[in-house]
Amino acid sequence: MSSKKSPPIRHLRRYGGCRLYDPESKVYLSASDLEHLIRQGVRISVREVETGQDVTHEVIPPSPH
Repeated sequence: MSSKKSPPIRHLRRYGGCRLYDPESKVYLSASDLEHLIRQGVRISVREVETGQDVTHEVIPPSPH
């Protein structure tokens, strides 16, 4: 069994269809900010503020395995 832990999930909020807000760092993220987090191995979860719907798959395409 591996003792390696999965990185924590960064929960982002999507406002107005495209604006991403990171409540952890209290800033809005640009596309390059989001790409940087993904390259660092941060797991991302995105929820639409108005509906509460998980829209991660719309914001971040699945990585090819």
